[in-house]
Amino acid sequence: MYYSFIMLKPDAVERGLTVPILSYLKEADIELELIDCQKVKTGTLLKHYAQAIAKMGHDFERKYADFFTNRYVIPIIVKSEHADIIERIRSVVGATNPAEAQKGTIRGDFGIDSFAKSAAESRSCQNLIHASDSPEAVRREIALWFGESYAEKYAN
Repeated sequence: MYYSFIMLKPDAVERGLTVPILSYLKEADIELELIDCQKVKTGTLLKHYAQAIAKMGHDFERKYADFFTNRYVIPIIVKSEHADIIERIRSVVGATNPAEAQKGTIRGDFGIDSFAKSAAESRSCQNLIHASDSPEAVRREIALWFGESYAEKYAN
């Protein structure tokens, strides 16, 4: 079995899209292993997006803190018999910019925001879901949201 990490962001939770989003994953042969609901603390958020913050700077950090802090997310450890689980999930999720995501993907079908709109309004783009992009990210993100013992158990 192969494992990965996804997180439904506050916009997905608040719009009631949890079940519809999870159905897209099921169609791609991705199953739930462990699911939680957590109120985001700034420290956890900053650790989760540390690499992006280092690359994008303080404005990115502020926008993400404003969007996530004290709102609920749903972190999930997912599994599949397919070794390409990370690529499979990212394909189902769609392009990071919802305005560029193809129909039939989570962001393409449910996305209502864009990078251009969020930039014009000086806020984070609401793109519904985070999906780990590498085995190293899977391990780091599982440890952050579920604890080190879970990372040891589920990191491939």
